[in-house]
Amino acid sequence: MRVFNGDQNEDDDRQMPRRKMVMTLKEAVERSQGHIKQLEPTFGKRVADWFSELLDKKIPVLIYCSVRTPQEQEELYAKGRTTPGPKVTNARGIPAQSLHIGGHAIDFVPLARTPTGEFVASWDDDKTYAICQKIAEKYNLRHLDWETPHLEDGTISGWRELVSPQKQEVKKEKISLVNKRPWSSR
Repeated sequence: MRVFNGDQNEDDDRQMPRRKMVMTLKEAVERSQGHIKQLEPTFGKRVADWFSELLDKKIPVLIYCSVRTPQEQEELYAKGRTTPGPKVTNARGIPAQSLHIGGHAIDFVPLARTPTGEFVASWDDDKTYAICQKIAEKYNLRHLDWETPHLEDGTISGWRELVSPQKQEVKKEKISLVNKRPWSSR
């Protein structure tokens, strides 16, 4: 992969900057598969199936981010707040408010073929994003309206479920007790 106008380490793609990166399809697939391997296994299987379907349909994408540490997430949260640059996320790293931290989310970008047959990130390709998101629904991958390149585990209601699953169970139990004994006083 060759980077134009790049000043960041090319191996650090956790928050891919919007710059011209030229790569072969093989490089994009290998990089994406490396991210898929880092995911929580059941989520990773669904992402791998989604990714394979896209390739079968000749829709190339690059998965450029998967798992983040709480510190990495906190650094992203600081952008546009306490460090220079635009805001890139509303999710804190500490406490963990991102499904990336548990390996239950990915960020991807559609790829466009160049005249030389290589590929570049196509950040503004809304049509391809929409197609990818529609296919993702089949694999229970949820997209967020406010974060186009993001897909997360649709079997999880949100980051709060991962942070405190015991609280979720307590809420369910309390609700079920009230429903089973409507005559009891509250």
